[in-house]
Amino acid sequence: MGDIVDKVYWIWLSSIPGIGAKRFYYLIKRFGSPKAVWECTNNDILDASRLIGDRVAQNVVIHKSMEHLEKAQKIADESDIEVITLIDDEYPKLLKTIYDPPPVLYCKGQPLMETPYMVSIVGSRRTSEYGRQMAERLAYDLSCAGVTIVSGLARGIDTMAHRGAIRAGGYTIGVLGCGVDVIYPRENKKLFMQMQQQGTLISEYPPGTQPAAGNFPARNRIISGLSQAVVVVEAGSTSGALITADFALEQGREVYALPGNVTSPYSSGTNQLIKEGATPVTCADDILEALGITGNKKARQPSGISYQLDIFEMEVYNALEDGEKLLEELAAITGFEIGKLNAILTILEMKGIIKQLPGGKFARQLLI
Repeated sequence: MGDIVDKVYWIWLSSIPGIGAKRFYYLIKRFGSPKAVWECTNNDILDASRLIGDRVAQNVVIHKSMEHLEKAQKIADESDIEVITLIDDEYPKLLKTIYDPPPVLYCKGQPLMETPYMVSIVGSRRTSEYGRQMAERLAYDLSCAGVTIVSGLARGIDTMAHRGAIRAGGYTIGVLGCGVDVIYPRENKKLFMQMQQQGTLISEYPPGTQPAAGNFPARNRIISGLSQAVVVVEAGSTSGALITADFALEQGREVYALPGNVTSPYSSGTNQLIKEGATPVTCADDILEALGITGNKKARQPSGISYQLDIFEMEVYNALEDGEKLLEELAAITGFEIGKLNAILTILEMKGIIKQLPGGKFARQLLI
Protein backbone atom coordinates (compact mmCIF):
# COMPACT_ATOMS: atom_id res chain seq x y z
CA MET A 1 0.00 0.00 0.00
CA GLY A 2 1.11 3.54 -0.70
CA ASP A 3 0.54 6.48 1.60
CA ILE A 4 -2.46 5.85 3.82
CA VAL A 5 -4.72 8.83 4.48
CA ASP A 6 -6.09 9.42 7.96
CA LYS A 7 -9.64 8.55 6.84
CA VAL A 8 -8.59 4.92 6.31
CA TYR A 9 -7.59 4.64 9.96
CA TRP A 10 -10.99 6.02 10.99
CA ILE A 11 -12.67 3.34 8.86
CA TRP A 12 -10.36 0.65 10.23
CA LEU A 13 -10.96 1.49 13.90
CA SER A 14 -14.72 2.01 13.63
CA SER A 15 -15.09 -1.32 11.76
CA ILE A 16 -13.65 -3.44 14.58
CA PRO A 17 -16.35 -5.59 16.25
CA GLY A 18 -17.35 -4.10 19.58
CA ILE A 19 -16.01 -0.63 18.81
CA GLY A 20 -19.09 1.54 18.99
CA ALA A 21 -19.05 5.31 19.24
CA LYS A 22 -18.29 5.40 22.97
CA ARG A 23 -15.34 2.99 22.82
CA PHE A 24 -14.05 4.76 19.71
CA TYR A 25 -13.90 8.04 21.60
CA TYR A 26 -12.37 6.40 24.68
CA LEU A 27 -9.49 5.23 22.49
CA ILE A 28 -9.13 8.61 20.78
CA LYS A 29 -8.98 10.31 24.16
CA ARG A 30 -6.33 7.82 25.30
CA PHE A 31 -4.13 7.72 22.17
CA GLY A 32 -4.98 10.90 20.27
CA SER A 33 -6.18 9.61 16.89
CA PRO A 34 -7.19 6.42 15.03
CA LYS A 35 -3.77 6.39 13.38
CA ALA A 36 -2.12 6.52 16.81
CA VAL A 37 -4.21 3.50 17.88
CA TRP A 38 -2.87 1.62 14.86
CA GLU A 39 0.71 2.61 15.61
CA CYS A 40 0.72 1.86 19.36
CA THR A 41 1.88 -1.49 20.74
CA ASN A 42 -0.36 -4.40 21.55
CA ASN A 43 0.50 -3.95 25.20
CA ASP A 44 -0.74 -0.36 25.02
CA ILE A 45 -4.07 -1.63 23.69
CA LEU A 46 -4.35 -4.31 26.37
CA ASP A 47 -3.60 -1.70 29.02
CA ALA A 48 -6.66 0.19 27.77
CA SER A 49 -8.93 -2.79 28.45
CA ARG A 50 -10.31 -1.10 31.55
CA LEU A 51 -11.83 1.48 29.21
CA ILE A 52 -13.10 -0.78 26.44
CA GLY A 53 -13.24 -4.27 28.01
CA ASP A 54 -10.96 -7.27 27.63
CA ARG A 55 -12.78 -8.82 24.67
CA VAL A 56 -12.85 -5.61 22.62
CA ALA A 57 -9.20 -4.92 23.45
CA GLN A 58 -8.35 -8.37 22.07
CA ASN A 59 -10.40 -7.55 18.94
CA VAL A 60 -8.34 -4.41 18.39
CA VAL A 61 -5.10 -6.39 18.71
CA ILE A 62 -6.37 -9.02 16.26
CA HIS A 63 -7.37 -6.32 13.75
CA LYS A 64 -4.00 -4.56 13.86
CA SER A 65 -2.97 -6.25 10.64
CA MET A 66 -2.38 -5.09 7.08
CA GLU A 67 -5.22 -7.34 5.93
CA HIS A 68 -7.76 -5.32 7.90
CA LEU A 69 -6.17 -2.00 6.98
CA GLU A 70 -6.36 -2.97 3.30
CA LYS A 71 -10.09 -3.72 3.75
CA ALA A 72 -10.52 -0.21 5.13
CA GLN A 73 -8.57 1.20 2.18
CA LYS A 74 -10.84 -0.68 -0.23
CA ILE A 75 -13.92 0.88 1.37
CA ALA A 76 -12.33 4.34 1.14
CA ASP A 77 -11.68 3.75 -2.56
CA GLU A 78 -15.26 2.71 -3.44
CA SER A 79 -16.53 5.22 -5.97
CA ASP A 80 -20.23 4.97 -5.10
CA ILE A 81 -19.83 5.29 -1.32
CA GLU A 82 -18.81 8.53 0.37
CA VAL A 83 -17.07 8.24 3.74
CA ILE A 84 -17.48 11.17 6.11
CA THR A 85 -15.65 11.30 9.44
CA LEU A 86 -16.45 13.44 12.44
CA ILE A 87 -13.64 15.86 11.57
CA ASP A 88 -14.75 16.38 7.96
CA ASP A 89 -16.52 19.60 6.96
CA GLU A 90 -19.33 17.57 5.39
CA TYR A 91 -20.29 15.99 8.72
CA PRO A 92 -23.75 17.29 9.78
CA LYS A 93 -23.28 19.96 12.43
CA LEU A 94 -26.50 19.14 14.26
CA LEU A 95 -25.52 15.48 14.53
CA LYS A 96 -22.19 16.49 16.09
CA THR A 97 -24.04 17.92 19.07
CA ILE A 98 -25.44 14.60 20.36
CA TYR A 99 -23.78 12.70 23.18
CA ASP A 100 -22.26 9.94 21.02
CA PRO A 101 -22.19 10.94 17.34
CA PRO A 102 -21.09 8.18 14.97
CA PRO A 103 -17.35 8.58 14.23
CA VAL A 104 -17.86 7.59 10.59
CA LEU A 105 -20.82 7.93 8.24
CA TYR A 106 -21.03 5.86 5.06
CA CYS A 107 -23.21 7.53 2.43
CA LYS A 108 -24.72 6.29 -0.82
CA GLY A 109 -26.78 8.22 -3.35
CA GLN A 110 -26.77 12.00 -3.48
CA PRO A 111 -24.18 13.96 -1.47
CA LEU A 112 -25.30 14.22 2.15
CA MET A 113 -26.86 17.62 2.77
CA GLU A 114 -27.72 19.40 6.00
CA THR A 115 -30.61 21.65 5.02
CA PRO A 116 -32.10 24.46 7.16
CA TYR A 117 -35.12 22.35 8.13
CA MET A 118 -34.92 18.62 8.85
CA VAL A 119 -37.71 16.54 10.40
CA SER A 120 -37.77 12.83 11.24
CA ILE A 121 -40.96 10.85 10.64
CA VAL A 122 -40.94 7.46 12.35
CA GLY A 123 -43.31 4.75 13.49
CA SER A 124 -44.00 1.07 13.75
CA ARG A 125 -43.42 -1.55 11.10
CA ARG A 126 -46.91 -2.93 11.76
CA THR A 127 -49.36 -0.16 10.97
CA SER A 128 -52.93 0.69 10.08
CA GLU A 129 -53.93 2.17 6.76
CA TYR A 130 -54.63 5.43 8.60
CA GLY A 131 -51.03 5.52 9.85
CA ARG A 132 -49.52 4.73 6.46
CA GLN A 133 -51.54 7.37 4.66
CA MET A 134 -50.91 10.03 7.30
CA ALA A 135 -47.16 9.35 7.25
CA GLU A 136 -47.08 9.80 3.49
CA ARG A 137 -49.25 12.89 3.64
CA LEU A 138 -47.20 14.57 6.38
CA ALA A 139 -43.96 13.83 4.53
CA TYR A 140 -45.40 15.06 1.24
CA ASP A 141 -46.66 18.34 2.71
CA LEU A 142 -43.47 18.99 4.68
CA SER A 143 -41.36 18.26 1.61
CA CYS A 144 -43.45 20.67 -0.43
CA ALA A 145 -42.45 23.32 2.11
CA GLY A 146 -38.75 22.53 1.68
CA VAL A 147 -38.27 20.31 4.73
CA THR A 148 -35.86 17.36 4.52
CA ILE A 149 -37.49 14.12 5.66
CA VAL A 150 -35.37 11.74 7.73
CA SER A 151 -36.43 8.18 8.51
CA GLY A 152 -35.15 4.62 8.78
CA LEU A 153 -36.27 2.95 5.51
CA ALA A 154 -37.98 0.21 7.54
CA ARG A 155 -41.32 -1.35 6.73
CA GLY A 156 -44.47 0.57 7.59
CA ILE A 157 -44.34 4.23 8.61
CA ASP A 158 -40.69 4.78 7.55
CA THR A 159 -41.40 3.52 4.05
CA MET A 160 -44.42 5.78 3.63
CA ALA A 161 -42.50 8.81 4.93
CA HIS A 162 -39.77 8.36 2.31
CA ARG A 163 -42.38 7.77 -0.40
CA GLY A 164 -44.18 10.98 0.49
CA ALA A 165 -40.96 12.97 0.25
CA ILE A 166 -40.06 11.41 -3.09
CA ARG A 167 -43.54 12.06 -4.50
CA ALA A 168 -43.18 15.71 -3.53
CA GLY A 169 -39.80 15.93 -5.27
CA GLY A 170 -38.10 16.65 -1.95
CA TYR A 171 -34.85 15.53 -0.36
CA THR A 172 -34.92 12.60 2.05
CA ILE A 173 -32.35 10.76 4.17
CA GLY A 174 -32.62 7.08 5.07
CA VAL A 175 -30.62 5.95 8.11
CA LEU A 176 -29.89 2.23 7.94
CA GLY A 177 -29.16 -0.41 10.53
CA CYS A 178 -26.96 -2.25 8.03
CA GLY A 179 -24.42 -1.35 5.35
CA VAL A 180 -25.53 1.17 2.72
CA ASP A 181 -24.96 -1.51 0.09
CA VAL A 182 -27.38 -3.94 1.76
CA ILE A 183 -31.03 -3.70 0.71
CA TYR A 184 -33.20 -4.29 3.76
CA PRO A 185 -36.04 -5.08 3.85
CA ARG A 186 -35.92 -6.75 0.45
CA GLU A 187 -39.37 -5.54 -0.55
CA ASN A 188 -38.02 -1.98 -0.43
CA LYS A 189 -35.61 -2.55 -3.31
CA LYS A 190 -37.43 -0.10 -5.58
CA LEU A 191 -37.55 2.53 -2.83
CA PHE A 192 -33.87 1.89 -2.08
CA MET A 193 -33.04 2.73 -5.69
CA GLN A 194 -35.28 5.81 -5.69
CA MET A 195 -33.59 7.03 -2.53
CA GLN A 196 -30.22 6.96 -4.25
CA GLN A 197 -31.56 9.19 -7.03
CA GLN A 198 -33.43 11.66 -4.84
CA GLY A 199 -31.91 11.31 -1.41
CA THR A 200 -29.08 9.83 0.61
CA LEU A 201 -28.69 6.50 2.37
CA ILE A 202 -26.43 6.68 5.40
CA SER A 203 -25.14 4.26 8.03
CA GLU A 204 -22.53 4.14 10.76
CA TYR A 205 -21.95 0.49 9.85
CA PRO A 206 -19.38 -0.34 7.15
CA PRO A 207 -20.48 -1.67 3.75
CA GLY A 208 -21.44 -5.32 3.81
CA THR A 209 -22.81 -5.20 7.36
CA GLN A 210 -25.96 -7.31 7.54
CA PRO A 211 -28.99 -6.15 9.55
CA ALA A 212 -28.90 -7.27 13.18
CA ALA A 213 -31.42 -6.55 15.93
CA GLY A 214 -28.91 -4.63 18.03
CA ASN A 215 -28.09 -2.23 15.18
CA PHE A 216 -31.50 -0.60 14.96
CA PRO A 217 -31.86 0.97 18.42
CA ALA A 218 -28.40 2.51 17.97
CA ARG A 219 -29.22 3.94 14.55
CA ASN A 220 -32.33 5.63 16.03
CA ARG A 221 -30.11 8.18 17.79
CA ILE A 222 -28.84 9.23 14.35
CA ILE A 223 -32.37 9.66 12.98
CA SER A 224 -33.27 12.04 15.80
CA GLY A 225 -29.80 13.56 15.91
CA LEU A 226 -30.04 14.76 12.31
CA SER A 227 -33.34 16.53 12.91
CA GLN A 228 -34.80 19.52 14.65
CA ALA A 229 -37.99 17.60 15.37
CA VAL A 230 -39.24 14.02 15.45
CA VAL A 231 -42.79 13.04 14.47
CA VAL A 232 -44.06 9.67 15.71
CA VAL A 233 -46.99 8.70 13.49
CA GLU A 234 -47.97 5.30 14.85
CA ALA A 235 -46.30 3.24 17.54
CA GLY A 236 -47.36 0.38 19.75
CA SER A 237 -46.39 0.32 23.40
CA THR A 238 -43.11 -1.49 22.63
CA SER A 239 -42.30 0.09 19.25
CA GLY A 240 -38.72 1.06 18.41
CA ALA A 241 -40.10 4.45 17.37
CA LEU A 242 -40.48 5.23 21.07
CA ILE A 243 -36.71 4.73 21.42
CA THR A 244 -36.24 7.41 18.77
CA ALA A 245 -38.55 9.69 20.75
CA ASP A 246 -36.49 9.07 23.90
CA PHE A 247 -33.28 9.91 22.04
CA ALA A 248 -34.93 13.06 20.69
CA LEU A 249 -35.81 14.23 24.20
CA GLU A 250 -32.27 13.53 25.43
CA GLN A 251 -30.91 15.51 22.46
CA GLY A 252 -33.20 18.48 23.07
CA ARG A 253 -35.32 17.90 19.97
CA GLU A 254 -39.05 18.63 19.76
CA VAL A 255 -41.25 15.51 19.77
CA TYR A 256 -44.60 15.40 17.98
CA ALA A 257 -47.10 12.56 17.95
CA LEU A 258 -50.11 11.85 15.76
CA PRO A 259 -53.20 11.13 17.87
CA GLY A 260 -54.80 7.79 17.09
CA ASN A 261 -57.78 5.64 17.91
CA VAL A 262 -57.64 4.92 21.65
CA THR A 263 -58.72 1.33 21.01
CA SER A 264 -56.03 0.69 18.40
CA PRO A 265 -52.83 -1.10 19.49
CA TYR A 266 -51.02 0.80 16.74
CA SER A 267 -51.66 4.10 18.54
CA SER A 268 -51.08 3.13 22.17
CA GLY A 269 -47.50 4.42 22.09
CA THR A 270 -48.29 7.70 20.34
CA ASN A 271 -51.24 8.45 22.60
CA GLN A 272 -49.03 7.78 25.62
CA LEU A 273 -46.41 10.18 24.24
CA ILE A 274 -49.06 12.89 24.07
CA LYS A 275 -50.11 12.18 27.66
CA GLU A 276 -46.46 12.57 28.66
CA GLY A 277 -46.09 15.94 26.96
CA ALA A 278 -45.41 15.34 23.26
CA THR A 279 -47.02 17.94 21.00
CA PRO A 280 -50.07 16.56 19.13
CA VAL A 281 -49.88 16.99 15.38
CA THR A 282 -52.81 16.69 12.97
CA CYS A 283 -51.29 18.22 9.85
CA ALA A 284 -47.99 19.45 8.47
CA ASP A 285 -48.90 23.06 9.21
CA ASP A 286 -48.60 22.32 12.94
CA ILE A 287 -44.93 21.49 12.41
CA LEU A 288 -44.24 24.18 9.82
CA GLU A 289 -45.56 26.86 12.16
CA ALA A 290 -43.27 25.65 14.96
CA LEU A 291 -40.30 25.68 12.57
CA GLY A 292 -41.14 29.21 11.47
CA ILE A 293 -41.93 28.25 7.87
CA THR A 294 -44.81 30.39 6.65
CA GLY A 295 -44.30 30.79 2.91
CA ASN A 296 -42.56 29.54 -0.23
CA LYS A 297 -44.54 26.33 -0.29
CA LYS A 298 -44.88 24.41 -3.52
CA ALA A 299 -48.32 24.21 -4.99
CA ARG A 300 -50.25 21.33 -3.52
CA GLN A 301 -53.32 19.51 -4.71
CA PRO A 302 -56.11 20.21 -2.24
CA SER A 303 -56.99 17.31 0.04
CA GLY A 304 -60.54 16.18 0.50
CA ILE A 305 -63.47 14.65 -1.37
CA SER A 306 -63.73 15.74 -4.97
CA TYR A 307 -67.13 14.10 -5.57
CA GLN A 308 -70.62 14.85 -4.30
CA LEU A 309 -71.85 11.97 -2.14
CA ASP A 310 -75.46 10.92 -1.78
CA ILE A 311 -76.98 10.25 1.63
CA PHE A 312 -76.14 6.51 1.57
CA GLU A 313 -72.55 7.01 0.43
CA MET A 314 -72.01 9.67 3.09
CA GLU A 315 -73.33 7.32 5.78
CA VAL A 316 -70.81 4.62 4.81
CA TYR A 317 -68.03 7.21 4.54
CA ASN A 318 -68.85 8.53 8.02
CA ALA A 319 -68.83 4.98 9.40
CA LEU A 320 -65.11 4.81 8.49
CA GLU A 321 -64.29 8.02 10.36
CA ASP A 322 -62.56 6.26 13.27
CA GLY A 323 -60.58 3.74 11.25
CA GLU A 324 -60.72 0.68 9.05
CA LYS A 325 -63.72 -1.67 9.26
CA LEU A 326 -64.76 -5.11 8.07
CA LEU A 327 -67.82 -5.46 5.85
CA GLU A 328 -69.81 -6.95 8.73
CA GLU A 329 -68.87 -4.05 11.01
CA LEU A 330 -70.02 -1.53 8.41
CA ALA A 331 -73.29 -3.39 8.01
CA ALA A 332 -73.86 -3.27 11.77
CA ILE A 333 -73.09 0.48 11.95
CA THR A 334 -75.10 1.58 8.92
CA GLY A 335 -77.91 -0.96 9.07
CA PHE A 336 -77.53 -1.62 5.32
CA GLU A 337 -77.99 -5.16 4.06
CA ILE A 338 -74.84 -6.72 2.58
CA GLY A 339 -75.84 -6.49 -1.08
CA LYS A 340 -76.64 -2.78 -0.88
CA LEU A 341 -73.53 -2.10 1.19
CA ASN A 342 -71.29 -3.85 -1.34
CA ALA A 343 -72.74 -1.70 -4.12
CA ILE A 344 -72.09 1.52 -2.15
CA LEU A 345 -68.55 0.44 -1.31
CA THR A 346 -67.86 -0.29 -4.98
CA ILE A 347 -69.00 3.21 -5.96
CA LEU A 348 -66.88 4.82 -3.24
CA GLU A 349 -63.84 2.80 -4.38
CA MET A 350 -64.40 3.90 -7.99
CA LYS A 351 -64.49 7.52 -6.81
CA GLY A 352 -61.19 6.99 -5.02
CA ILE A 353 -62.65 7.94 -1.65
CA ILE A 354 -62.14 4.60 0.11
CA LYS A 355 -59.94 1.59 -0.48
CA GLN A 356 -60.14 -2.10 0.32
CA LEU A 357 -57.30 -3.46 2.42
CA PRO A 358 -55.89 -6.97 2.85
CA GLY A 359 -58.09 -9.04 5.12
CA GLY A 360 -61.34 -7.64 3.71
CA LYS A 361 -61.22 -4.35 5.60
CA PHE A 362 -62.15 -0.95 4.20
CA ALA A 363 -60.65 2.45 5.00
CA ARG A 364 -60.89 6.04 3.89
CA GLN A 365 -58.46 7.09 1.21
CA LEU A 366 -56.59 10.18 2.37
CA LEU A 367 -56.08 12.23 -0.74
CA ILE A 368 -52.72 13.99 -1.17
